[in-house]
Amino acid sequence: MSVPSEAAEAAAQLSEAELIERFAALPVANVGDAMDRLNVLDSGIQSVWPSAGAKLAGRAVPVTVAGGDNLGIHETIPTLQPGDVLVVNGQAATHRALIGELIAGRAMARGCVGFVLDASVRDAVDLQEMRFPVFARGTTPAGPYRNGPFQSGVAAAVGTVVVHPGDLVLGDDDGVAVVPWGSAAEILVKAEAKHAAETQQRAEIGF
Repeated sequence: MSVPSEAAEAAAQLSEAELIERFAALPVANVGDAMDRLNVLDSGIQSVWPSAGAKLAGRAVPVTVAGGDNLGIHETIPTLQPGDVLVVNGQAATHRALIGELIAGRAMARGCVGFVLDASVRDAVDLQEMRFPVFARGTTPAGPYRNGPFQSGVAAAVGTVVVHPGDLVLGDDDGVAVVPWGSAAEILVKAEAKHAAETQQRAEIGF
């Protein structure tokens, strides 16, 4: 899909907040299409809310932890800034929940807009009531250990996608996609064009 030079130049002038706002208005599927269907987390990572409606858009703060251990999450929460998304490589381990409502509440207080975890979580109903978007591989009531080791501030592999600090993380009822920050303006233009084309197709079909 080609990008009109005028549209690309205009998108390149957008602030980070404006870029995130524009991406947040798009279906994640359209963004994935605009990235040649790459950079989409595997389908095992989904919203943990019991009913639909979770939406996520923000900057990635990647953390890698040992399976079933959340020391790295506890250590990273105090560093979060407004608009951040905590993205956790939990080794795809689902036997213990790495976060619940209390950790989510601490993150919300710092302006964090959501979590994406290649791991399990708990307190799903509470997270929905808090309106805090969390995407994970599953839920379990079993709590985590807090022994380490962990890595933060560097790229992490989550759901088969490498996520770098500052990448844009987008989530909705279909799942999660990651937009490399250096390509965000170009991808935005492509995704908006894809969305506009599909909107026109729906109108022509009559729904």
